[in-house]
Formats: sequence, C-alpha cells, structure tokens
Amino acid sequence: MGQQEAQQVSTQLPMLQDAEVNNYVNQLGQRIAKLTSRGDLDWHFAVVNTDVVNAFALPGGYVYVNRGVLEHTSNMSELAGVMGHEIEHVVLRHSVKQMEQQQGANVGLSIACALTNVCNSQVTQTVVNVGATAVFARFSREDEVQADEGGFQNDVRAGINPTGMLTFFQKLLAEEQAAGGTGNTASWFADHPGTTDRIADIQRMLSQMSKSDLAKLQTDDQGFESMKRRLAQLPAAPKAATK
Repeated sequence: MGQQEAQQVSTQLPMLQDAEVNNYVNQLGQRIAKLTSRGDLDWHFAVVNTDVVNAFALPGGYVYVNRGVLEHTSNMSELAGVMGHEIEHVVLRHSVKQMEQQQGANVGLSIACALTNVCNSQVTQTVVNVGATAVFARFSREDEVQADEGGFQNDVRAGINPTGMLTFFQKLLAEEQAAGGTGNTASWFADHPGTTDRIADIQRMLSQMSKSDLAKLQTDDQGFESMKRRLAQLPAAPKAATK
C-alpha cells in the first residue's frame, strides 16, 4: 500500500534531485529506523523540493522531508528529531489506520496538497474535498504525542541527542507566532496539532535524563554541515502556491 502511494507521491511532488543532500538524509534516516522494532522494513527517505516546512510518512517505511525542514534545522539532532518522529508514525502504523478510515480517498493527491500547498486550482480543490484533504497527513494530537515520545527514544537509541527535537519545535513555534500563521511553517502546525503541549512533554522527557547521559549523545556531525552548504548552493525551492 505504501509503495503504491509512494509512486503516486513521487510523480506529484517536486522531488529534490541532489545526491549529496539525499544521501545524508537517507543515511541519517537509516541510522534511526534500523534500530526500531521495524528495522526489518525496507526504509526509504526522500527530500521534497519545497520551502514549506513539513514532513510525512507512508506505510511500509517511506519517509519524506521537505526542503523547508532542512533549511530550518541548525544541527543534525534537530533533523533527527523530525525524522525520528516520522519514523515512529510508521512503526505505530498511524497512517495505515487513517487510510483504513478513508477508503477510496485519493490519498496521494491529498498529501501533495497538504504538504506543499500545490492545490490552488478549483478543479483540484474539488477533487481533494471529495477525498478529504490531507487524508492521513493530519494525525490526532494523541498520535502526535505518541510519535514524539517514540521518536525521542528512537533518537536516543541511535546515539543522537533528543534535545534537537525540543529546539526545533521551539524555533518553529516562535516563527509561527511572529508570522501570525501566514509563513512557511503554517503547514507544519496544521498537520502537527498541539505543539505547545508537545514541547512541554519533550521537556519532561529531557528532564528525566541525566546531563551526563545527554552529553554522551551526538548533536551534530560534519555530514550535516556539508549537506547544509550543498543545499545553500542549489537553486531556490519553488515557492508554494497559496490557496
């Protein structure tokens, strides 16, 4: 099911075709995913070439990170926080459950609309409204908390400092408040409800870890810095259309 949707998504979304950026994202994703309870899956990681800050996962181990996320992260642990979260959605089969509830809906098209704001035509919007916009891009608050908590442990298991999950969320929240819900982060908050409460939950989990244990975990690496330099050299991502 995930493979079918992945084929649809790859034809509808502008995928970033750069070996260095994609290799780094894939290596980081594999590092985290292979140590989960679903390490047996054939995991796939890809970058969508849009400045919209968002990420999503399909059943069976397909994880997509928007370029806007890469551009907003300051170190490896922040990117790992996003990826560990999306990986956990797969582990917990959240998207499968949503798809089962939305049988017959055009899932791939809905994802494309929600994650990149590409649906600016009346015809496309009509199709999406029939299929329910963002069929499984928008999980419940409970699902998001579960993915945060599991993602937190996914990162720790991979030897990555989970503080990046906290700093990235705080950064997005500050930008969203400054932009008044009209910036590139608006899609993230629409698809990831309860961010303020989730920040408090992550702070609680961090407080339960000793400073010495956190200090042993990796926050950044040279690969991340190289990836960011390469990203800055590439032509700018297409601006997202507004509805």
